[in-house]
Amino acid sequence: MNTINSDDKRDTGSIIRSELADELRQAFNALSPFIEKHTSIVCPECKKVCCIDKHGRYDKYDLVFLSALGAKKHHALPEREESDPCRFLNEKGCSRERWERPFRCTQFFCDALLKSLESDNAKLYRAFVEYLQHLISVRQRLLE
Repeated sequence: MNTINSDDKRDTGSIIRSELADELRQAFNALSPFIEKHTSIVCPECKKVCCIDKHGRYDKYDLVFLSALGAKKHHALPEREESDPCRFLNEKGCSRERWERPFRCTQFFCDALLKSLESDNAKLYRAFVEYLQHLISVRQRLLE
């Protein structure tokens, strides 16, 4: 009779988390070009920077995802005012790949950006929404 010991369960759980984290990273990478297309249009014209530190803070769920990928460089960062420009913002936009950013960053769309996304080709926009839903679903499975 085969029995599964707790180490095997832990190893299996780690493998599943790693696979889900990789799938989540792929989903971020698939979404990014569409989002970047629109941020490159909307953001340079904006008078008020939406990329504020409030959206650039990692929560415990972001750290679960990054840890499952083996990303070690995302530790606690020094506190800043929520309204300060995001710590990852530079002259070219965000200095982080989309998958490295806090989830709330990818989930935040100001009105102007949302209008730009919605006004794109309907087929592309529908695909974007479907992939965003997929990303959210994979993230939820990872965090279970």
